[in-house]
Amino acid sequence: MFHAIHSTVIGDSHIRKGMVCQDSSGTVVTDHFAIAVVADGHGSAKHFRSDAGSRIAVKITTKLLKNYMSRPDFKEQFFQHPEFILSQMEKQILMKWREAVEEYHRENPLTEEEKEKIPEHSRNHLKTAVIYGSTVLAAVMTEDFSYGMVLGDGGFVALDGSGKLSVPVEDKNSHANYTSSLCNTDAIDFFEHWYTTKKMEALFVSTDGLFKSFASEEDFLKYHGLLAHMLWDEDRTQKSLQRNFEKRTREGSGDDISIALVYRM
Repeated sequence: MFHAIHSTVIGDSHIRKGMVCQDSSGTVVTDHFAIAVVADGHGSAKHFRSDAGSRIAVKITTKLLKNYMSRPDFKEQFFQHPEFILSQMEKQILMKWREAVEEYHRENPLTEEEKEKIPEHSRNHLKTAVIYGSTVLAAVMTEDFSYGMVLGDGGFVALDGSGKLSVPVEDKNSHANYTSSLCNTDAIDFFEHWYTTKKMEALFVSTDGLFKSFASEEDFLKYHGLLAHMLWDEDRTQKSLQRNFEKRTREGSGDDISIALVYRM
């Protein structure tokens, strides 16, 4: 019943500057639900391990949401207390990401070259989490309900049963050169979430490199409409995404681009 696709392409500007891809994406599909997650590591100097931070964010979030969804009483609990459940998920994602980042940091100490990357004014008080700073966006679809959560800039698009495309949830705190992040001290206050019992046909989450490659939100939504019409051929869609993202980052934002989507046939 459920299907999923995810794709990540390194930004053209990253290639030219010799930088690594700082985006990550992932999906989980079972007989009863599907999960899509993307994460965007920050590019500034103090976040120099954000590529690892985004990979950890996707791994932690997909695993945690899968564990929640696999509980036999989850549906009943969710319908009774959706806001509470979503808030608990966000807290767990944040806590487990920070724990995983600390563990990764212990197992992979900073090299001398990396230490030189730390801005001089921050060397004595830079928190470990900051080095790995990343956004995270997640979408979950079931037969009876769907939900999603957003921390940081990026795109969340929903396609309902009537064929209407919308942006049901978005980050309200990011602006100009600032984006909400898992590494923020008060990150838990910046999560935004959404849920519905309306039957959805597809949910898309993407990093800001995709949105920035469009002139308007209207064009951004139209693109998702075109994607939706291709979903009957998963292989074709996967290849098309790769080619299109490479062109978009080369001719547009120059940034890494990731998308993860879940849908029903």
